[in-house]
Amino acid sequence: MDSLLLLLGALSLTIVIECGLALVFRSRQLTYSVLLCNLLTNPLLNLVLLLYRVLSGHPLPFAALVLLELAVVGVEAYIISAMTSFKPKQSFMLSLFFNTASFGIGLLIHW
Repeated sequence: MDSLLLLLGALSLTIVIECGLALVFRSRQLTYSVLLCNLLTNPLLNLVLLLYRVLSGHPLPFAALVLLELAVVGVEAYIISAMTSFKPKQSFMLSLFFNTASFGIGLLIHW
């Protein structure tokens, strides 16, 4: 039960941060696509992190975490580009911005 609450907390915090930032662009399409992106990628990423920790007894190495986050940026950039009028490069930069913000805030909270 504790793990489920942690996963839901991480998802909620990510949605608040990233959708909040997306609102600055005054685009419903962007905000909606960011919400859908996070509903897809955040639980998957956090489940991988949890499984790794349970199976190995250690947290995922930071370098591996960064690589997984970059994969998330790529997937979310693709989704944003497909769902909005933003070009692929713009979508990538937006995804990188949103994910860097939520990752950084998450690290601060975790410490």
